[in-house]
Amino acid sequence: MRRATLFAGLTLALSLNPLFAAEKVALRLGDVKGDRFAALKASGELDNLPYELKLTAFDSGAPVQEALNAGALDVGFTGDLPFLFVYAAGAPVKAVGAWQNNPDSIALLTRPDAGIKSLQDLKGKQIAVNRGGWGHYLILGLLERAGLKPSDVTLRFLSPVDGRAALTSGAVSAWAPWEPYIATSTQVDGTVRVPNGGGKGVMSGYSYALARKEALSNPEKRQAIADLLTRLAKAQVWAEKHPQQFAIVLGKTLNMPTRITQSWIADARIRPLVFDQSLIPTLQKSADFFHRYDVLPHVVNVSDAFDFSLSAGANQIAKHAAGDKS
Repeated sequence: MRRATLFAGLTLALSLNPLFAAEKVALRLGDVKGDRFAALKASGELDNLPYELKLTAFDSGAPVQEALNAGALDVGFTGDLPFLFVYAAGAPVKAVGAWQNNPDSIALLTRPDAGIKSLQDLKGKQIAVNRGGWGHYLILGLLERAGLKPSDVTLRFLSPVDGRAALTSGAVSAWAPWEPYIATSTQVDGTVRVPNGGGKGVMSGYSYALARKEALSNPEKRQAIADLLTRLAKAQVWAEKHPQQFAIVLGKTLNMPTRITQSWIADARIRPLVFDQSLIPTLQKSADFFHRYDVLPHVVNVSDAFDFSLSAGANQIAKHAAGDKS
């Protein structure tokens, strides 16, 4: 009897000791610039999280993919095209959620003195793009629009930071960035958009929440990812309805002037998407386009690139938001 009493007492003591309490599951999140994370925080969606969220911010989508592929992240936020490349390379990741940027918030910039007044003026010019990303896709689409071939220009494959420096220094005549690089470059460097050089009609503007298969096979992490997707959709709706408040928070979070973040938010017009089978043909079109230009070395079937099972909560938010606008 005494042994039973001692054992019961010991069990109770261990359960009350925080050192022995069950720890919260942790999600390692990678975000481009940290702007989606900022929306989550500003909207209050990070309050009372039932799991731990560890953020790493990156300058573009490619390093997010690299970190996911290396196992350094569980979840990553990035554009559709960086995802396409790591998926094609066999990375153990799947898209689990989506949102859309205004396609024209991906655009070709030039200097006023570079002599580019139309897309046809790109012939013979050097253009900075990020290899395999939005900028690369955009310029190939714009060359088609202008009746030009890739061989009519010289592409310089540079990171967004180096692309901006190359344009302002005169090392290239044009550069294909996205927000917030567009707002920063046009307002700080005095660059201008090339006429008819936006992504509308070329780009989907889709971005994805991605998860490693390893995280998706963990029941606790699956539940946390589904919850995060719902919170993200709510945060995006909040940011869209409170642009001034979000611009101030985003500026403080990223150490940017509010005028830059205001321009960024107004241009990007981010909104949550219903994440379902209808997105597969859009990514397949991008894969086929890049393969046609030998950017992707082989045909890629993207039908297995998605996991739609975690998006029910986020989809409800996206459908409601779309209904509010109709």
